[in-house]
Amino acid sequence: MSFFLLDDDATFNFIHRKKIEKFGIDQEIKEFTSPLKAILYLIDVDEDHIPDIFLLDINMPELNGFEFIDTLTNKRPELIDKLNIFIVTSSLNPEDYQTAKGYDCIKGFHNKPIDLDNIMTTSSWLLNQKAKVGKVK
Repeated sequence: MSFFLLDDDATFNFIHRKKIEKFGIDQEIKEFTSPLKAILYLIDVDEDHIPDIFLLDINMPELNGFEFIDTLTNKRPELIDKLNIFIVTSSLNPEDYQTAKGYDCIKGFHNKPIDLDNIMTTSSWLLNQKAKVGKVK
């Protein structure tokens, strides 16, 4: 299972990586603190390296999470439908939650830092989705 972490705060990426590693599954974890660098990576990523679970922060200085999704959609529209994005935010703004509901690629909304139960639920959801279409890795 592969995870993609995008948060401008490296501390949260570290915390989330450690919690994912505690989950005890075989995983690949890519971390980015810059939305622009993450977009450059995803523009060139091949089909075999599309992350299974994408944890995305909303409030970042270069691009916020929604601007990130919009930019990636413009640059590589066929990729956006293959991403399972989970918002991980410290924002308590209800408008962020409402905005997130408008994006099909956003599969969930979690408060920072994500806890192990959320990661297990998220991973189980993904494995169930893949099993339904016969694409379990």
